[in-house]
Amino acid sequence: MTGDNDVPLSVRSVYFDSPAQARELMVAVGVAPRGADIMAAKFTSRAFYVTNLRPAAANIVKQVALSSGAEAAVHREVVTCRVARSDAILFGTAQQLSSVGRKLTGQDFGLDALGRSISRLVASWEAVPELTINGKRRRLDKPLLVGVLNVTPDSFSDGGEFNSPQAALARARELREEGADVVDVGGESTRPGAAYVSADEELRRVMPVVEAVAADYPVSVDTRKAAVARKCAEAGAAMINDVSAGRDDPAVAAVCAEFGLPYVVMHMKGTPADMQQDPRYDDVVAEVRDFLAARAAWAEGEGVKEVVVDPGIGFGKTLEHNLALINNVPALADLGRPVMIGHSRKSFIGKLTGAAVDGRLAGSVAAALVAARRGAHLLRVHDVAATAQALAVAAAVVRS
Repeated sequence: MTGDNDVPLSVRSVYFDSPAQARELMVAVGVAPRGADIMAAKFTSRAFYVTNLRPAAANIVKQVALSSGAEAAVHREVVTCRVARSDAILFGTAQQLSSVGRKLTGQDFGLDALGRSISRLVASWEAVPELTINGKRRRLDKPLLVGVLNVTPDSFSDGGEFNSPQAALARARELREEGADVVDVGGESTRPGAAYVSADEELRRVMPVVEAVAADYPVSVDTRKAAVARKCAEAGAAMINDVSAGRDDPAVAAVCAEFGLPYVVMHMKGTPADMQQDPRYDDVVAEVRDFLAARAAWAEGEGVKEVVVDPGIGFGKTLEHNLALINNVPALADLGRPVMIGHSRKSFIGKLTGAAVDGRLAGSVAAALVAARRGAHLLRVHDVAATAQALAVAAAVVRS
């Protein structure tokens, strides 16, 4: 989308828990405090955030929103044209926002494409994605729990605990009994500063687990190497989880295409060895979303039928970046593909609470609840039983 001077426009879904949260974002956009107070009273939980509107376009969006019964918060100087551009927040019911999309379609200043995007995204809000796991279609109307099983000596949380085949198999069965829909087996640590592991060593670690349990319940393999993905697919793996999104070894996508496996593409800034060395973004949500859109399109071009996107919590992100990505799951869901969040026990929880890795259960569950509320479709967690219980209680409260 572009405006009349090729300034890129973009739109993404946002979610608000309260009028105060909506008001805070309105003030950041440039709405006068009194105007933010008035409009915050009209807030809706789901809304759109539009960037880089020229004043003429912003004024049209404002008028179209009001004529549709919706509301648009724009910079207070848009009416005087004293700002070069403005972001906007669009509030309203799905019906009202659909009307906004229809009325913007066909207009100038880049608003035609914006209107079409709004119409598409409103329609997608009620759509429930599906995912094929071991040949069965799963409706993702509630999050699937992906249990973490690291068969490594150096993973940040459970490295060394499940190194032996016996311990790994016992843990895989325990995760399944706790309620894991999928067990995600990893044979190479990707913690900050982690060293590269050869394909042969990675296979030595993961194959005993995959071969032993893949026939009984779904196993995902966390790998960025095609040789590992292929051997595990041949042994019955149900999904491949690639932290490099195919950048380290593009042939991973070909393996997923050949075996008909879902392919998780994750965002990572840099490599595990250097990703936490001062990561910076102009707009972390937009940049991560654009990266995932590009990698998903690439994978589909390679023949992959089902792509899952993962923003890569902790992979080249600061505390603030991680929080923004969890809070903006709706923007990632706009891509039209299942979203996986892997937040469990990670350092951002320690930075918020001071808790060591083995004391981050409560923080991990809290993040899982927020991610689920925002629309995450898969949650990759170490503590499956606690997460499953929390999700069940939260769902029952919301339904009551």
